[in-house]
Amino acid sequence: MTKVRCSYLGNLNCEAIHLQSGSLIKTDAPLDHFGKGKSFSPTDLLATSLGTCLLTIMAIKAKAKGYDLGGIYLNIEKLMTQNNARKIKQLIIDIFIPKTMSNETINFLKKASEDCPVTRNLSKEIDIKISWHNKSTKK
Repeated sequence: MTKVRCSYLGNLNCEAIHLQSGSLIKTDAPLDHFGKGKSFSPTDLLATSLGTCLLTIMAIKAKAKGYDLGGIYLNIEKLMTQNNARKIKQLIIDIFIPKTMSNETINFLKKASEDCPVTRNLSKEIDIKISWHNKSTKK
């Protein structure tokens, strides 16, 4: 069981401590919602959680097959609704894989990414678009 302690620090800033490891994350409200945007917003962390989960689940499955995921990365764009509901309406994910990766490995990773637990727990109202790009390892 994982435990996290979240504390309000004032000025729309919070911190979360992963009690097992002591790792710390700070958040700030976004610029468009009274914050200064000096850190991840809570909804940025949701998008980040999805991105890191996709990479992690692919890495777990790839490790079992002996595949090397060196050089793989992704970018996520988070789009919010324009009304007062303040909801994430779309997450646009671009996954970049090294040119040297075989089609067999790419297809394996696409299938593996479908087992992402974060994706399974997100509302179906969030439009998630994933595009795969066979590129160099430059970020």
